[in-house]
Amino acid sequence: MLSKNLLSEIKRKTEELNSLKPLKPEYQATLDKKFRLEFNFNSNHLEGNTLTYGETELLLIFDQTEGTHDYREYQEMQAHDVALKMIQEEAADEERPLTENFIRSLNEKLLVKPFWKDAITADGQPTRKQIIPGEYKKTPNSVRLTNGEIFSYSAPENVSNEIEELVKWFNEKNGTEDPVLLAAILHYRFVRIHPFDDGNGRTARLLMNYVLAKNNLPLIIIKSSEKKEYLFALNKADTGDLNAFVEYIGNQLLWSLNLSIKAAKGENIEEDEDLDKELELLKQDLKQMPNHFELTRTNELEADSIIKSVIPLYLALEKKIADFNEFFVEVSAYGSLAIRNNYENAIPKLVEFNKVVILDNIFHEEIINNTKYGFVDAIILLDFDAFKKIREITNLIFSVEIKFEDLHYSISFSKELASNNEQLITKQYGSYLTDFEINNIVKTVMKNIISEIKSATNLNN
Repeated sequence: MLSKNLLSEIKRKTEELNSLKPLKPEYQATLDKKFRLEFNFNSNHLEGNTLTYGETELLLIFDQTEGTHDYREYQEMQAHDVALKMIQEEAADEERPLTENFIRSLNEKLLVKPFWKDAITADGQPTRKQIIPGEYKKTPNSVRLTNGEIFSYSAPENVSNEIEELVKWFNEKNGTEDPVLLAAILHYRFVRIHPFDDGNGRTARLLMNYVLAKNNLPLIIIKSSEKKEYLFALNKADTGDLNAFVEYIGNQLLWSLNLSIKAAKGENIEEDEDLDKELELLKQDLKQMPNHFELTRTNELEADSIIKSVIPLYLALEKKIADFNEFFVEVSAYGSLAIRNNYENAIPKLVEFNKVVILDNIFHEEIINNTKYGFVDAIILLDFDAFKKIREITNLIFSVEIKFEDLHYSISFSKELASNNEQLITKQYGSYLTDFEINNIVKTVMKNIISEIKSATNLNN
């Protein structure tokens, strides 16, 4: 049960909000947008989605994307938004009861499509399982608690009966019990069953708000910045103190009522702490990433950059320029690596490399052997000898240069070792070219080669 003070405050705030209804259309639109963004952002962020609040707004309000997140994260955010509309539409029909099929359809919508996910067995061993949206689990699921213990949810063979009992219980209690109490208990009992292989938390929060919507109460937002408090309240319920979770949910409703009242009065509902919350979330995300600028230039980091960035880039370029073999007498890719000399102002030692020495690991050995001296730069040359389509002997040479600076290494491109290099990308030490970045560099180089060939044959005219 809710404490008397909290119950009284919720009742007072609800009456105040009802006295201000209906809201002016522009006030209602502002409030609806705020709740929509807050609920979708926070509920997904609780489960590890990395879209920022701004990126969530861009996606849901303007149907645009920003950032380099997994495609699935965008899909799940949009699907969660659709699921929110589903509970609002379902709740609007006062005569329609909660059904098992509706619960399964929510999970099916949330998870978008089948996928594989890391999991742990009942005895704590890592495994993988295929997730089928909307289907009940066929194998046990569990969670590792902060104390290291494994907490197991309902057994797969019991899920169908337990969900059936939960739905029956809710439909019997709906309209007779306090809606906040009913919403909190429905959320908690659903989580204890954990009927699906994924999406249980999101489904539980949607069902909780379905109850509130049926009773004309605003959405409850479980803020991702308060995840510890949310999980602590759930853990308290696990130990028998269900009132602690009900009280927690009641306080979240109070926040939503206060927000709604401000909106109804035409006041600004962008909270003063919004920026602080976004900053705190950013800090949490950034703590998971390496501090690249703390990795200043060392011989070992230069060597790693050559092995993990330069060599993969060379091999990708060498493979792609073979597409031009039929148009030239010879097409080749080779490179050179400038190694520092121990003597001041001495000319660096040059080590040449090609595909053969790379695949035979000769180049790797050369890099390792010279790590104690360090490296100045590396150059990849793309040589196109004797263009067959014109009478005069025409050779084309392109270069990709990798320079090692104090805090980063940079990659640039030029034609015939020209001084006006085109900067392609800069990477911090300890960070290496991804397949996507290598592919983009290859595309840029290929476009330049195609342009030069067209120019040599007057195909541009």
